[in-house]
Amino acid sequence: MILFRTLILTMIVSIFSLGTALAQDAGDAPVSSQDILKTVSQARGKVVVINFWASWCGPCRQEIPELIALRKRFPEDKLLLLGVSVDQEQAMYAMYKARAGFNYPVMRAKPDVSQAFSIRAIPRTVVYSPKGEVVYSEEGYMAGEDLERMIKKLIGA
Repeated sequence: MILFRTLILTMIVSIFSLGTALAQDAGDAPVSSQDILKTVSQARGKVVVINFWASWCGPCRQEIPELIALRKRFPEDKLLLLGVSVDQEQAMYAMYKARAGFNYPVMRAKPDVSQAFSIRAIPRTVVYSPKGEVVYSEEGYMAGEDLERMIKKLIGA
């Protein structure tokens, strides 16, 4: 009887763990431009930095460690940093995401995001002021120290 209860308990824990893993995978569902803009509007009072990237992009891979370091230097009530991958292949995105050690939210973009944010090349960085206004939107590598100066100016530090 004890063996039977242990077996049942083990099965329940396994099923719960599987369900949790699937729920986490569902969190990697691609986001639309409207999803991103909603997140920005809900972050009023914070500087919002959106970094559009892809796993295969060399300059993107150069920026990401700098963004990870930057995330550590600002409190979450002052800065929302979002990574939005334009990878078309889920497997490449997932593999890079697992290796990179992101400490900020990262998501994959739906096809409408490129047009909505005028993405013609990556990386692309878009910065919103605490009032929700776009204050910077450029393609190409941006040095972490340049972005840090901009954020400090916007939060008044």
